[in-house]
Amino acid sequence: MQSYRRIVFLTTIVTYFVIFAGGLVRVSGAGLGCPDWPQCFGRWIPPLDVSQIPAGVDTANFNLTLAWIEYFNRLGGILLGFLVLGAAFFALRYYRKNRRILYPTLGAALLVGFQGWLGSAVVASELEPVIVTIHMVLALVIVSLLLYATQESYRGPGEDSRSPVYPARVRVMVGVLWLLSIAQVILGTQVREALEHTAVAYPLWSTARWMAAIGIIDDIHMILGVAVAFLTAYAGYAALKLSERPTPLVRHAVWGLIIVVAAQAASGVILLVAHLQPLVDIFHLWLASLYVGLLLVLFAAVAPRVEQPVRQQRRFSRVLGLGTATVLLLGTVAYGVVARAERSRQDIPTFGRVPEFTFTERSGRPFGSADMRGKVNVVDFIFTSCRGACPTMCAEMRQLYDLYAHSDLVQFVSIDVDPATDSLPVMREFLEDYGVTDQRWVFLRAHIDTVAWLAEGGFKVSSDFPGLHSTRFILVDPEGEIRGYYEHADASAMDRLRQDIRTLARNLQ
Repeated sequence: MQSYRRIVFLTTIVTYFVIFAGGLVRVSGAGLGCPDWPQCFGRWIPPLDVSQIPAGVDTANFNLTLAWIEYFNRLGGILLGFLVLGAAFFALRYYRKNRRILYPTLGAALLVGFQGWLGSAVVASELEPVIVTIHMVLALVIVSLLLYATQESYRGPGEDSRSPVYPARVRVMVGVLWLLSIAQVILGTQVREALEHTAVAYPLWSTARWMAAIGIIDDIHMILGVAVAFLTAYAGYAALKLSERPTPLVRHAVWGLIIVVAAQAASGVILLVAHLQPLVDIFHLWLASLYVGLLLVLFAAVAPRVEQPVRQQRRFSRVLGLGTATVLLLGTVAYGVVARAERSRQDIPTFGRVPEFTFTERSGRPFGSADMRGKVNVVDFIFTSCRGACPTMCAEMRQLYDLYAHSDLVQFVSIDVDPATDSLPVMREFLEDYGVTDQRWVFLRAHIDTVAWLAEGGFKVSSDFPGLHSTRFILVDPEGEIRGYYEHADASAMDRLRQDIRTLARNLQ
């Protein structure tokens, strides 16, 4: 029996750490750090360098930091799987006739197995919000089952014949609060989903504008949070003041709930004012999982039972001190991980500098390298009569043009590679057919020898015009440095281009 108690308690603790690690993966943007499952870039251990990735595996989105963040999260899930199987084994051995212990433990084991499969579905769906939400809610159900089983395993005949008496409405309120807390977590994930959709549609908006654009769902989330806080206070009052001889466990659970609710409210205010600070975002979600667990502890503790905990409860001050130290340690680790992940995304290589040049824009005005300064530029080489890659390239460029319509920080530069055929009127009509109505997308013309010099000597791409021109987009930063090449037909490369544009442009804000 002692073996079961130890392993189920350890499993519960590890579950909370895995929930924290999952939140860390989310806010650090490492959800697709390993784009395959169960391997990571075709390896059982993530590569330390792009050269270690097996042949045939796409390396376009390899980021060493993000891959290892996601990998450690997976290791935590594997450890949890082994622990919960061990708990199930001891439950079958010692508590086969105790349904209050056996069923929750076996249920947790089954759900952990399902969670492993769901983790692969999260990766395969490329972080589909609905699947991510289900993944999170199941984690809360698992930790609730484990906490309930842990608590039941410590019950036995009480030393005091006077059993505590709790008003029936206390247990009802706690059960309702548990359901409301799950609903609150779901609403919170929906708020984040709405933010992510808004961020995709308007990637260069400030976080404040994203928050303002998501609508009523955020208001509902806040209102429900306030209601949960007041109900928690009332349920705690009823459990302590309207009950007879409440146990130390009940007192500890009530004060733990009050502390967690206060911390939740504080983190919510910070998120509202400071807007999606990653470290606060992690703890906001993790505190919600602690709240759900404490509710289950209180729910079981106020049940009309004769059995009482067989061991003296630890002093609350000791538990609080240990919890505070754990939060500080996790906060320090999370801060370092998130900061490192952010630096890794901003580590965009440099491939040289664009030389000085001046061409003629489709409008007839001069346009050159000086006009690219102070903006993030996406450059390509095309011609209007092309029947090869150009139509697809222009369609991709049009999508980028629309994506950043809300900002003048991003500029699109097409350079004509068939000036003998493409006159300025032809070029104007060509872009008008793509719906270009402003100067965010410019079309440049010069003598063919000058264009070839700029392509080969400046941008380091093909100058075999017109048919064998480059089919890659070229990213140029506000200082005129070339920061990347992206094949237009490669979806992962285009995703990386959008991420790099956003990184460079947000540095200008």
